Amino acid sequence: MPLLLLLFLSFGSAEAAPDGTSWSPSTYVRAALEASPELAQSRENLVAAQARLDSQFAHTYFPTLSFSASMTPAKLAAGSRFTFEAWRLNANDIDLNPALNWNLFNSWQDARSLKGTSLARDMSREDYASAQQSRVIAALQTYYGLLQAQKLAEVSKQNLQSQHEAYLLTQDRYNHGMKSLSDLLKTETDWRSAELDVATDEAQERLALFRFNSLIKRDEGLPAVLETSLILGTTDIPVLEAGLRAALIDRPEIRKNRMELETADINFRQALQSALPTLALDFGLSHAVAADFMQPTDSFGWRAAVYGFTLRLALPASFNFYSQFKNVRAAQATWRKSRNASEELRRDIREQVYQAHIGLLRAVQSYEISVRKEDISKQNLDIVLEQYSQGSADVIRLSQARLDYVNSQVQRMRAFYDASINRAEYRRAAGERLWP
Repeated sequence: MPLLLLLFLSFGSAEAAPDGTSWSPSTYVRAALEASPELAQSRENLVAAQARLDSQFAHTYFPTLSFSASMTPAKLAAGSRFTFEAWRLNANDIDLNPALNWNLFNSWQDARSLKGTSLARDMSREDYASAQQSRVIAALQTYYGLLQAQKLAEVSKQNLQSQHEAYLLTQDRYNHGMKSLSDLLKTETDWRSAELDVATDEAQERLALFRFNSLIKRDEGLPAVLETSLILGTTDIPVLEAGLRAALIDRPEIRKNRMELETADINFRQALQSALPTLALDFGLSHAVAADFMQPTDSFGWRAAVYGFTLRLALPASFNFYSQFKNVRAAQATWRKSRNASEELRRDIREQVYQAHIGLLRAVQSYEISVRKEDISKQNLDIVLEQYSQGSADVIRLSQARLDYVNSQVQRMRAFYDASINRAEYRRAAGERLWP
């Protein structure tokens, strides 16, 4: 079973590591998702889309209640339109008018609008899923980037120690006339080069640590202990054809595109309907109440209310055929554009799956070769070290053997990083969820 799959299967039970403790990929990914401002924005977009859907649902199926009131505290004098006759403080005129309106049918316009709003909410959900996928990949890249930087710094320090020991050995042999000055200068040069490598790798490690802490909103100066070793969980390569089929079904982008196509269909039908008369059935209820201040009000009841059903046949406001025709043409163009965009998206996704599969295959092969190369170079270095200590090997062979071993270690670390990230990239390209 792939290493990343094992990690994410245990994602739900892992606890986020506090400061100063060790981090696993699962705990770090969880912390990165919780701290991501990009993901928070996408989540708020989803909340807003759901609120708009609820509002549209209420507008479509619920009646509309209204209430109006007017008061006349004073009236103008009968003989003059610019002066008040008197303030009517004990005889205020009040008019109250509660009403209820309910559209029962409008040629399915509200139903189509509600469907479009529902699709917009679903597309926001797919955008959120895509944002989660992207943040998981970014978190894994940061996590394994720090792991690689830490291991490279360790290798540099080990190489520095070995180069220093080789220099001391050569210096002793030089003092006893067994090695030349050239051998001594060569070992010292390698020693100083190793010091430069340590300085460079330590700087890279500090930068990787900053990125690690920054992504989860942690104090940039805090150390991070990572649990993962440099042993790849599996070298199995997934079946390409299965990934291609799954990608064209399960990718959030594909699911969103299907909704975009359906939205384009709805918009086209709405544009076509807007060019035609609209038949609507409404129910209305109102009740007017007039009263004077400190006087008995009119009776309030069903008998005094005005209510009834209204059947309306509404013609388009600009019924000149030209504007309606152009609106329909624009909707048709948008509909065709959505189909072309869908075809382009499917082609791009297939290319992404192919590219991710090729990258994963190359990374796994590189990892297998680098592991074997590291083992061979370690054996060769041990042999050359023994020969050098006995005086049968020169310093050039020792320097080359040590360089081969260091390079093989670096290559294995980079191959491990590539294989880990490329497997996650392939799973994402194939439409697999990278989080529970």
